[in-house]
Amino acid sequence: MGLSAVILAAGEGKRLKTGRAKVLHEAGGRPLLDHVLAVVGPLAPDRTIVVVGHLREQVEAHLAGRGVALAVQDPPRGTGDALAKALPFLPEAGEVLVLSGDVPLITAVTLAAIVELRRSTGASAALATAVLADAGAYGRIVRSRAGDVTAIVEAKDASDVQGAIREVNGGTYVFDLSKLRPALAQLRPNNAQCEYYLTDVIGTLVAAGLEVAGFPLADVAEMAGVNSRADLAEVHRLLNARVIGRLQAAGVAVLDPATTWVEEDCRVGPDTVLEPGVHLRCGCTLGERCRIGAGSVLEGVTLEAGATIPPLTFRRTG
Repeated sequence: MGLSAVILAAGEGKRLKTGRAKVLHEAGGRPLLDHVLAVVGPLAPDRTIVVVGHLREQVEAHLAGRGVALAVQDPPRGTGDALAKALPFLPEAGEVLVLSGDVPLITAVTLAAIVELRRSTGASAALATAVLADAGAYGRIVRSRAGDVTAIVEAKDASDVQGAIREVNGGTYVFDLSKLRPALAQLRPNNAQCEYYLTDVIGTLVAAGLEVAGFPLADVAEMAGVNSRADLAEVHRLLNARVIGRLQAAGVAVLDPATTWVEEDCRVGPDTVLEPGVHLRCGCTLGERCRIGAGSVLEGVTLEAGATIPPLTFRRTG
């Protein structure tokens, strides 16, 4: 069964207060959208469609030559409408992975697991879910007494009982395309936002007697999106923490993880010491047993094994 991928990247991001397309803001040294494309890649989809809208010229220019198709949502009318704009690019049958372009913490392992869940259960859809101490503005996952997913209710439309639900929509889905198409056609903007909610597709599928499977995220951070500058800073911090953790596990001494920033495309050999306040950017490659002095910033630098960089050094290659 062929797999396609649709990345929803039409959002305006009003709270960012920016003249840049939301998905092009950077975290961990690369645009949010590039993080998402990087984790979709290992699934080897037959085609990838990016739905653009607000400031789409910027996103189109960024994606030029990348081998992705572009669907346009204009005007913005909700996530269901955004996915509908991608349908002409998709085959009649098969399955489609749908996720947002501003979730840089999602992993390829998780995406593959959601795809496998839908295939193994034969469900019409599978979606990521998470249990939060404070469900906040997230859509609530409604389940039957038997534990089956029956609907997603947006927070603004939830009753008091539904609002108390702590299991929320993780925002990543895999659909059987043959079941998705008629369900999307039934969407109506009968909600507080007057938008076409993609989440309403879940209730429509269940009403048609079809199964929907939920995939609980082991790490709820994977669903984190970016709607504000505070969100952007938080995903940047979490991405960096992942990188630092990998370096430490590989034998790198990071003396102060809270002040050390290493971009994902950097490589550091074992027994190298990163002193407090070190920043490694733009694909640095450091050999074994190096020592990088406190407060140093290196960009695109390659160091042989055993090299020493004095504190407060700035060095850029190129």
